[in-house]
Amino acid sequence: MTKVFILAVENSADHLGAELVTALRSQQSDLTFAGIGGRAMSAVGVPSQMDIDGLAILGFVEGLKSYPMILRKVYEAGQRIMQSGADAVVLIDSWGFMIRVAKELRKQGYTGKIIKYVAPQVWAMREGRAKILARHVDHLLTIHSFDAPYFEQYGLPVHYVGNPVFDTDYRAGDGQSLRDQYDLGERPIVSIFFGSRPSEIARLAAPFADAIELLRMEFPDLAFISPVSNSVSKIVLGKAGEDLRLQEVIFLPEDRKIDTMAASRVALACSGTMTTQLASAGVPTVVAYKLAGLTYFAAKRLFKPDYISIVNIAADALLMPEFIQDDVTGEVLAEAVATYLCDPAQEKSAARALLDQTDKMRGEGGKASDRAALAIIDILAEGLSL
Repeated sequence: MTKVFILAVENSADHLGAELVTALRSQQSDLTFAGIGGRAMSAVGVPSQMDIDGLAILGFVEGLKSYPMILRKVYEAGQRIMQSGADAVVLIDSWGFMIRVAKELRKQGYTGKIIKYVAPQVWAMREGRAKILARHVDHLLTIHSFDAPYFEQYGLPVHYVGNPVFDTDYRAGDGQSLRDQYDLGERPIVSIFFGSRPSEIARLAAPFADAIELLRMEFPDLAFISPVSNSVSKIVLGKAGEDLRLQEVIFLPEDRKIDTMAASRVALACSGTMTTQLASAGVPTVVAYKLAGLTYFAAKRLFKPDYISIVNIAADALLMPEFIQDDVTGEVLAEAVATYLCDPAQEKSAARALLDQTDKMRGEGGKASDRAALAIIDILAEGLSL
């Protein structure tokens, strides 16, 4: 039996891992799995062999504070993978943690295939990471068609599998059932997405609460809904307990996310995968992001694109208004959201532009998770034939 080890330490990566396991099983029934991940992977029969709490880290400052814990977890992950006897390990996203695990596996003498799923965004900043990755992994599965040249120049085999965000139909939600369940009638709904990392929530909770307060004053009939993932639900609800303004928000489990999108007129969201999902649903979205001061100082000088949202970058246009760092204030965010609420024509135009752009980005050729599974099966077959 051939064994594949899946490593995912963030919420979005956990879902990618679960989708990948499902696709691999459907295409090759004799595969077995082990892994480190979260609830989604556990739900498809791959329970985590290590506690991943605290590993969803973003930024230089946060990384320094957590460095001793990260090194312990890197070593532990390497040990778990070595002990599993896996023929291949798939390291999903999370550049900083995964490159350290890849190095640790090389150090411990791992002889299986090391596969990185989702490339570091070297097209945006730190192009030198491409050379580092090529030195420490055997294959790269990339979700962007323009990634390959950055890595292939260093001899790393690249397999373009497409963006897994588009594997889900985000236009299929039942907004009416959500309205009925919470007795919202025809009230306009603004959905709130705080982010998937503790640091994101910590920095955005206060300006989002300010914006909610201002919007409530201008639009008394507004309803606010926020689907929250299990991995950060305690943190988000803790913030709501501290700030009465956030108690205006109806908090839901993450599995109501698509229904929430269907019911929403506008969204206020932390930059990340979530904004692409909202764009795919045609929800006009105001994007916000804040980093630690030192991290932002460095990123501002290294980041190359004009925008931070993948949809805006792909379109080379501001389809979703973006606000970063000191511009993330309640007044600014509330005004941007109100623009759509006050102008149905602009709301409709923004929705159409987002749908058109994500249709272009989706492309053809089936689900990304299926293509990723096929690539891994080919890699395994190549290794076994040597």
